[in-house]
Amino acid sequence: MLMKGRSEFTVQGRRTSKTPLIIGLVVMAMLSGVLTFLFLNGQETRITISQPKKSAVIEKVYHGKAPNCPEKYCVSITVNGDLLFHPALWNNFRTGDEREFDFTPLFAAQSQYYAKSDIVVCDVETPIAKPGGPYAGYPIFNIPPQVLDAAKEVGYTACTTDTNHAWDQGVAGIERVIDKLDELGIKHTGTYKTEAESKEPLILNVEGGKLAIIGGTVSLNGMIADYDWRVDRLRDGDMAEHDYARMISLAKKAREQGADLVVAQLHSMQEYITYADGWQKTAAHRLIDSGEFDLVYFHGSHSVQPFELYNGVYIIYGLGNSQTVSAPQVRYVNNQGLTVRVQFASNDQREWRVAKVSYLPTLNKTGAKYAWCPLTADRPSGFCVSEVTDNQMYTRMENIMFSMGLNKDDPIIQPWLISEENLQN
Repeated sequence: MLMKGRSEFTVQGRRTSKTPLIIGLVVMAMLSGVLTFLFLNGQETRITISQPKKSAVIEKVYHGKAPNCPEKYCVSITVNGDLLFHPALWNNFRTGDEREFDFTPLFAAQSQYYAKSDIVVCDVETPIAKPGGPYAGYPIFNIPPQVLDAAKEVGYTACTTDTNHAWDQGVAGIERVIDKLDELGIKHTGTYKTEAESKEPLILNVEGGKLAIIGGTVSLNGMIADYDWRVDRLRDGDMAEHDYARMISLAKKAREQGADLVVAQLHSMQEYITYADGWQKTAAHRLIDSGEFDLVYFHGSHSVQPFELYNGVYIIYGLGNSQTVSAPQVRYVNNQGLTVRVQFASNDQREWRVAKVSYLPTLNKTGAKYAWCPLTADRPSGFCVSEVTDNQMYTRMENIMFSMGLNKDDPIIQPWLISEENLQN
């Protein structure tokens, strides 16, 4: 007997409900229809197991501002001689208005060179006065603050301040220099307002890497600062061990804080010489022997001195003067200087090498006017004096530079020809 709404059939003598079978057939038919529809419409069904996407790795490369970087990363630093201002120099740049002085023309020719370097470092030889003065020249300097405005405008990114004249105006003079550099956004090292600041290395961060500058002056012209930490020192004699330990410790601290390169800058005392004196050689070699320094350079002699390659590290013993009043013929070397760019290169930002040293002999005048003048063969400012005199000065300085065994034919150390570099742009 069949009950309403229910069907039955018998399998091997066992009565069984037909409902599950019918439902199964209906489901199969429906699936078959769907698959047929998808097939006829050119579609395909797949079960996909998603995998995590791999993000593309973009390798950072920074060749720096100096041309022809041979590796993935380059960092270049440009250094030159003292900013040494006397009244006979600054009086040429009085404006007669509220600005008081405008030293822009004095520095102007440097800008195209500094645009080709990641880091550009000046040496502030003397304290600055308040605007309006009083101003003073040798032997206790107090120079117009507008000098640093011009330094900023031409492209200096950092300055050192530890010189034999750093204490000429005491704490007030040191603080005026620091405040002015801070106002201009120029990094600095060498003199300090606090002891805590003196214990921190200056680390300059550019895209290619980080470079630290650590320094010291051998002399304060017989004066004594209120605190030993006020001015960075590298003295001869009884305090030498203390000062070497300070510099080497700061270099290690800089590396712990991420510096890829550490540069030593030193201010010497023996003036107008064309050789490296005993203190200079001892100081440079000892710092390099510590294994913590990648370059050593000196200010202070007011003259161009030799280059040396010692244990794989370059030393520049004297950069002369960058800006200065003209000295008498007996001290004509005072009027000359060197601007040097050192390009460091690396493939991994761990191991670095010097790829290029570009040197530029200079004079403090262009013609009869005080204006920084390059003496290189490309003559971007024309003749500084005359073709004959310029060539004589250039040759003299070049011979001094290479007097400690370096080879003029070395492809690493070559004249800085800005005209050629500008053509590469």
